[in-house]
Order: sequence, then structure tokens, then C-alpha cells
Amino acid sequence: MPQSAQARGIGSTSLERPATLVAADSVAAIVTRCDGAALLAALDAATARLAANVDEVNALNVYPVPDGDTGTNMLHTLRTAAEHVRKADPSLAARLAAMAHGSLMGARGNSGVILSQMLRGVKDACTGDALDPREAFSFARKLAFAAVTHPAPGTMLSALAEIDEAVQKTKGSVRHILQEAVRTGLGAVARTERENPTNRAAGVVDAGARGLLYVLDGALASLEGRAADEGMLSVAAEGGPWRSDSLRNSPAGARTTASARSNGPAGSTLARQSAEPAHIGHRVGSAPGPTDIPSWEGAYDVQFLIKDPTRPVEDIRSEMLEFGADCVLVVGDETVCKVHVHTLAPHEIIRIGLTAGRISDVVVEDLEAMTAEHEAATGIVVSPPREAAPIAVVTVVPGDGLARIAASLGAHVVRGGPTMNPSTEELLEEMGRANARRIVLLPNDKNVLLAAEQAARLFEGEVTVIPTRTVAQGMAALVTFDMSREPDEIVAAMRAAPEQARTIELTQAVRDATVDGRQVRKGEHMALFEGRVAAHGEDEVAALAEAAQGFGDPGLLTVYVGAGVIESRVTAVTDRLRAAFPKAEVEVVDGGQPHYPFIVASE
Repeated sequence: MPQSAQARGIGSTSLERPATLVAADSVAAIVTRCDGAALLAALDAATARLAANVDEVNALNVYPVPDGDTGTNMLHTLRTAAEHVRKADPSLAARLAAMAHGSLMGARGNSGVILSQMLRGVKDACTGDALDPREAFSFARKLAFAAVTHPAPGTMLSALAEIDEAVQKTKGSVRHILQEAVRTGLGAVARTERENPTNRAAGVVDAGARGLLYVLDGALASLEGRAADEGMLSVAAEGGPWRSDSLRNSPAGARTTASARSNGPAGSTLARQSAEPAHIGHRVGSAPGPTDIPSWEGAYDVQFLIKDPTRPVEDIRSEMLEFGADCVLVVGDETVCKVHVHTLAPHEIIRIGLTAGRISDVVVEDLEAMTAEHEAATGIVVSPPREAAPIAVVTVVPGDGLARIAASLGAHVVRGGPTMNPSTEELLEEMGRANARRIVLLPNDKNVLLAAEQAARLFEGEVTVIPTRTVAQGMAALVTFDMSREPDEIVAAMRAAPEQARTIELTQAVRDATVDGRQVRKGEHMALFEGRVAAHGEDEVAALAEAAQGFGDPGLLTVYVGAGVIESRVTAVTDRLRAAFPKAEVEVVDGGQPHYPFIVASE
């Protein structure tokens, strides 16, 4: 055993060696001997780990209010808990009670109050000198969720729920339990960016969830004999998918990356949990609700303690909810009650508190001022909440020019198409960002159609997939999009438009092949009319002109020019089309699409 671990008073008889194993379902119940010295060492290490990264956690905080003090609030909670533990009798029971009481007394902000309830859960999981670590996580989850009136996705609560689910399936000592908690927590924290609308809007992971992960890893460090600021070396060494630099000590490093999102542990999703309200299991890209991005305009943050409350905590909480306060956290017991709410009338919340007993540690802060201060300090700006639109269009396009055109017509754009088909997840994320009660989805490629249909089934909202199989069909539908009309009228017009559009896509064969009954040689130009080879040959203009005979008598021809096509080729194509269809108007648009130098749409 490392000497540093021994110096902290953590030996094999404290937190590391299971004293009793009792069969329970498929995973043995773990009861571990614990003592007051080991508890304090773990608490100190957790505090030190968070303290080393408090500025990073502060910089992340945007939910529910970008006040920039989540890390500070959690750290104050831990430090106050540790102070109370040091003053208590050294027995485990006394120190656990002191930890729970001290954390409640020192709780600041939503994150501090929630953390205090987690620590209370640890206390409730101990009997004498025996600790069941899985039960500690279970109690922590139960009490933390009970403290919040309307739990939201993508927060420290959802991260805790995912961690608890993984822990309940884990065998081994406290050390193994905490290693699994940290390993699962890395993925859970990464997912909070896309699960929470406010986090997603700011491009950051949840501050409270990240702070919780630091707390857990600090406690783990005390068992592993490493310094609290060393990082998660043991978790990386255990063979998990995480690197030791998974948590970096900078605000910029807190933003999730594509790899961080993809590396999350499988089989642990909130959607499978039933203990919390259904909206905690928000799937990616869910339809917006009235409180998806909270408003704090004109509101105040109010916190205080009530000593020896004369009414049950539940009654005080209900009275504040009836008054109309937001983000209401009221926790505690018959000795002390902690209140933290957001309200437009702070004097009324204080009045309610006074009717329940003598109040102390009163804090009233202007949320708008806190928001401005956070934005100035971090550069992270959360746009004010906007009402969900009645309808929005999400369209898949392959080129920069097409993306600009689609956006100018009011669409939300997902880049994709041949050789770069978007995933279901990418479609869901853009549908969620559209912030509309109804979504019209235009796949614009036959190979994207299945992903679009899958996204529509997964999205928690109304989705209409119009099965456009070409970019030209999608653009024809998009041109009819008119927000001044009723949603049903918009959808009907967009459904009808692609039926009138005809498309030629010009590309080049990459090998000899028989395609649609035609012998096509490598390097030949192929003109695809509605997805089938209509003409091919060495001359791209001739192939396109031959296929264009299928247009009949068009009124408008739109030529979408691909990436890297020189002007002389464009002139040759448009001159040939104008000669073949003298009555038609020919428009040229810079589409920027790869692989298809020309896409011609007839309307």
C-alpha cells in the first residue's frame, strides 16, 4: 500500500476491505467496514480535487442561470461539511451526522443543496461502522431528486442517475465501485451538453455534473493513494475507453468533442429509468417545452436557512411552489431547513420563511446581474429564451452554396448527401435545435431516407418526413415554405412541390459497370434522370442534353454548379440547355456539391 494512503489513515481495514458479502439478485451486496478517519480523508480528498478545478466548473455554469459560481457553491458545501466533521466525535456515526448537517448548513446554490442531499444519502447508507456503497449511491440519488421540484435533463441529477444505474451492477470493493462511478460519470457528463437545451445553446457540459465527477474522483484518489490533483489515472489504466486527460483544467477543455460524445459507456441511458419523472429521460432532439430554456428576466436568487422549522419541509416547499417561485429547493429536517429559490418577489419568499421560524444566512442576488457578470468573465453567452415556432424545416444538403440557399429560405441545414450521409443522431440534434412544435424533414437523398424516418420515430414531437430523393426535389419543396400560412397548409404545399420537379444529376463513372441496363465505362459521364442512367458518354454536355429530353417543355431550369467546376464548363452546359429549351428560363446557382458537377432541376 502506498505510504501516502497510510498517512491519510486509509488502510485495508477502513474503506477498502469488504467485511461482509450477502447475495442479492445477480450482484452481491457489499457491506464495507468504515471509520471516521477514512471518511474525513475521503471528504478532504474530494474537496481538494474540486478546489483544484473550481475555476473550470465556474466557467461552465449556464444552467439554470449563468451565474458562474457552481464550483464555488459546491466547494463551500464540502468545506463546511469537512469543518463540521473535524469538530465532531471521531466515531463514524458522529462524523456522518456532522457531514450531513454541515453540508446542509454550508450549501450554496442549487448545486450545493443537491450535493448536500447526496452526502446525506451516504449517511443514511451507514449502520454502525458498516457502509453499503451501492446503497449510498441509491440513497443519494433518491434524496437529490426529491429536493428538486422539476428535474431537468442534462444536469448533475441526470449524471447521478446514470452513475447510480451503473454502480448497482458493479461487483467489488468500494474502490471498484468508485472506479465504475467515475468511468460512467465521464460519459454521463459529456452527454449533458446535448441533453440540456441551455447547455447545448452555450456549447458546454453541465457545470454541476462536472463538479460531481471531480468530487467522486477525489474520493477515489484517497483510496488509490494518489494526489487529488493527479487526474483519473487509475480509471484509464483499468482499460476503460477514457484517457487520463479526459478532464482538463481549463474552461475550454470542458466543452465536449465528437470523440467524447461517442465514447460514452453503452447500456446506461436515462430513458430506461423509471424512478424519476418521464421528462428526465429526454431523448436527443426532443421537442421543445415551455421551460426548455429557462427565463430569469427580472428574477432574484434567494437563499436562507430556517432554524428549527415549525412546519415540515414538504409544506414549506409546497407553499413556495404555490406562490409561483421557480427552481425551488427546500431541504432539511426538523432541526434546520435550507431554502434556495428563484423569484420575482424575494420579499414574499422571505415572508414565507419567517412564518416557519427564525431565518439566517439570507442571500438575495439579482440574476440578470449575475448573468452579465458570467458572460463578461467567460465569453459564454446564453441567448434569451425564444418561444417555439409552430413549424420548422430541417433539410439535408451536400454543398456550401446549397446550404446558404436553404438557410436563406428559412431551413435548418444538415450537411450530407452522397458519401457523407448524416446519422440519425445528427438529424435529431438539428431537429431539436430548430425549436419548433412541428418539424418537416427533407432527406433529399434516397440513402438518407431511412435515417430520416428513424429520426422521426425517435423525436419527441410531431415530424413529417417528405421523401425527397434528390436535392432538386428538396429545393422545390423548400421554395414553397411560407411561415405566414398554417402548418397544415405549409406541409401540403411542400408535399406537392417535389412531384412537379424533375432532376438530372451529372456524375462520372469510377469503374466499368452495367447500370440500369447500360454498359458504362470508367471515366464516362453519366446523366441520371430521377436517379436512373438516362445517358452516358465522353462528352458531359452531350450526355446531359440527351437526358434533358425527358423534361418535356419546362418553364424553369435551375443549374446547381458543383464544387471546383470552371466557368467554361458552366457556359457550355447553360448554352446547350438554352438552345434545347428556348422558352425556358435558365438560372445558374453555385451549389458547391461534391461528386456531381451539375444538378439540373426542371419546374
